[in-house]
Amino acid sequence: MTAIVGTLNRRGIAIAADSAATYSTSATNKIINNANKIFELSKKHPIGIAIYNNLDFHGIPWEIIFKTYRDIHLKERSFPKLKEYAEDFWEYLHNVILTKVRIEDQKGQIAYFAHRLKEEAISTAKKNLESKNIDYDSISLFSEIMSFLTKLSEDYKLHRRTSEFNSYKISQFLDYASEIIDSILLDLTQDSACPEVFRETFLSTLFLIITADTIVYLSQTGLIFWGYGEEELFPSYYHYEVSLAFDNKIKYVELSNYEVSNQKNACVAPFAQTDVANTVVRGIDQKLRDTINNNLQIAFEDFRNNIVDILFKANAPETLLNALRNMDISNQVTPFIGFINEYIQNNYINKLLNTVAFLSKEDLADMAESLVRMTCLKRHITTDEESVGGPVDVAVITKGDGFIWIKRKHYFNRELNPHYFER
Repeated sequence: MTAIVGTLNRRGIAIAADSAATYSTSATNKIINNANKIFELSKKHPIGIAIYNNLDFHGIPWEIIFKTYRDIHLKERSFPKLKEYAEDFWEYLHNVILTKVRIEDQKGQIAYFAHRLKEEAISTAKKNLESKNIDYDSISLFSEIMSFLTKLSEDYKLHRRTSEFNSYKISQFLDYASEIIDSILLDLTQDSACPEVFRETFLSTLFLIITADTIVYLSQTGLIFWGYGEEELFPSYYHYEVSLAFDNKIKYVELSNYEVSNQKNACVAPFAQTDVANTVVRGIDQKLRDTINNNLQIAFEDFRNNIVDILFKANAPETLLNALRNMDISNQVTPFIGFINEYIQNNYINKLLNTVAFLSKEDLADMAESLVRMTCLKRHITTDEESVGGPVDVAVITKGDGFIWIKRKHYFNRELNPHYFER
C-alpha cells in the first residue's frame, strides 16, 4: 500500500510518497520498502506523476511506461493544459503499450473477473437461503442467483461507462469473450436446474460491471498527474484509477481533480491511505465521523422509543403517543449533522487551507512529507500492518523551475555513478 500527499497553492505543488509496496501471493504478503512512486513525466516541462497500488500494467512495470512515454513519445512536445497531458498519456498507453500485452493475458483478466462474479453470486445466494432457514436445492439456489444478478444488473445500469467503452456493445463483448466465460460457467449451465436465461443474465451483468465507471474484483493502479500546462499560471492535479484492458480498450476512471486559481487557492490532497492526512485536515478521523453520523439516527430513534414507553406506562393519550411514534427523526438528525459539517469546514478545513495558501515551496514540501511520515508512524505504533514505510521521496513542481527533487532515494551509490547525474 501507499501514502501519497500533495500540497498545492499558487506558488506550486509539493508531492511526497513513502516507499512501501506489498506483494501478495496465495500464502503470504511481502512488504518491501524501496518502491518508486513519484516520477518526472517530462524533462522539459513542469509535469510529474505519482502512482499507488498495482505497480505493473499487465506485467509491464509502470516505471518503464512512464520513462518511455517521457523519453520516446513526449520528448519536447507540450500541451496548453495539464488535462491534455493526461489524455495524451492514455492515448500512448492504448496505442503503444497495449499492443505489447498478449491477448491471452487480456482474456485472462476477463476470466478472473467472470470467476469472481460467479463466486459472489453463489456465495450470496447461499447466505440468503441460510438466513431464511431454507434447506436449499439446485432450484432454490438458482432462483437466488438470478435474483442477485438481476438486482446487480439494475444497479449497474445507473453507472456511466468509462470513456473507451462509451460506444462498446455487448455483442462485441460476447464475440471477444463468450468462449472463455462459457468455460467458467460450464458446471452451472450443465445443471438440469439451470434456467434458460441464466447465461444471458450473467453475461449482461458481467458486461455492465466491467464497462462501468467503477472498479471491482481486480487490483487497480492509481495515477495522479501533477503540474502545469503551457497556458496555465497555476498548478493542478488529475487523479485516475486504471484496472484492466481487453479488446483493444483500457478501463480507466477519473476520480478527482483540482485546479488552483485565485478563488481556489490551496489544496491538501492525500491518496491511497488517507486517514492520517484527512484527520489533520478535518480535525477528526473520517471513520469516527462516519460512525457517529451513521449511529446518530439510531440513537435518536431509541431515545424517542424510550419516551414513548415511559408515556405509555403513564397512561398518556394515544394521540400523543402516535404523534411521537410518527415523528420523522431524520428532520432532527440532518440539521445536527449539517451543523457539525459546517463547524469542521469553518474551524478546521478553511483555517488550514487559508494557511496553506501562503506557504512557501519549502513549507509545502515539509507539510507533504510530514503527513506521509505521520502515516508511517501511525502504522508503526498500532496493530495495523506496516504498509506505509521506508524512505519518503519529495518533489516540488513550479512554473518557473519545473520538476525539482527535494528528497530522492537511489538504489545505487551516488559516488560510483557520476555519469547518471551528468545525463
